[in-house]
Amino acid sequence: MIGSDTRNLADTLGRSRNIDGAWGYYPRKASRIEPTCWIALYLSHAENLNRDVLDRASDWLASRQRADGFIDDATGVSPNLGFNGLAALAVRGAGLLPREHATRLLNAVGRTKGAISGKGPSRQDNTLQGWPWVDGTFSWIEPTSWCLLALKTSPALIATRQRLARIEEAERLLLDRVCQTGGWNYGNSNVLGKELNAYVPTTALALLALQDRRDHPSVQRSVEFLTRQRLAELSGMALSLTSICLRVYGVPASDVDERLAALAKRHAFFNNIHIGAMALYSLTGRDHDVKYFRV
Repeated sequence: MIGSDTRNLADTLGRSRNIDGAWGYYPRKASRIEPTCWIALYLSHAENLNRDVLDRASDWLASRQRADGFIDDATGVSPNLGFNGLAALAVRGAGLLPREHATRLLNAVGRTKGAISGKGPSRQDNTLQGWPWVDGTFSWIEPTSWCLLALKTSPALIATRQRLARIEEAERLLLDRVCQTGGWNYGNSNVLGKELNAYVPTTALALLALQDRRDHPSVQRSVEFLTRQRLAELSGMALSLTSICLRVYGVPASDVDERLAALAKRHAFFNNIHIGAMALYSLTGRDHDVKYFRV
């Protein structure tokens, strides 16, 4: 069942490519970083790989790269650090961008930090700097996880001292913000004396970024949380990230893929290309062992 559903999904996404060689969030919408990178990650291991398709996606990303190294998502605001972290990961995995462009991107990611805040209404260490969604703002779990994972998977593209310093501080930030139950909220783990809930997609993403720290008690507790809650959030994004993460950690989760395939069959994620591409990559994980997400 999963095989036929992935073929149908792949055909749908293939027909949704824009004339500029990239993909938007929905058919006939402007090309954007997230859907383009996720589709490239899938296509890079597809049996009927068309290198020209990947090359055109690479050309689009290169055309959007600014002088400072970041890729502009053409939204009229500052570059999104989370999306640039994903792009840096796809550069390594799918071979997107020539080496010069990839080096500029990763170094831009490496030199960016979240703003430092004063002592706030929580017990966390607000001096730790991960990555913000946009430059000049505070650190959040998702962009920190994407950028940390990108630095860990592309060691040759950034100076060792800078890379290791950013990795060490970002790991400290993530471990500092683990919720009491295990897992991660989107930002704080607590505020105004109240413990905040952990969520499935943020937990899966943070665990991917910390996969080489799996002996840490907070990481172990968070894997247990994700394993218990793997079907608690039945969205395409949550299920896709959970499937990828649990595969990396060696936790059997065929029920996650079955639910994801059922969503694809039922409504194909309502033509959301980004989520469809995430699902396609995770549902074909048996073929490629989600190797692009492994440190």
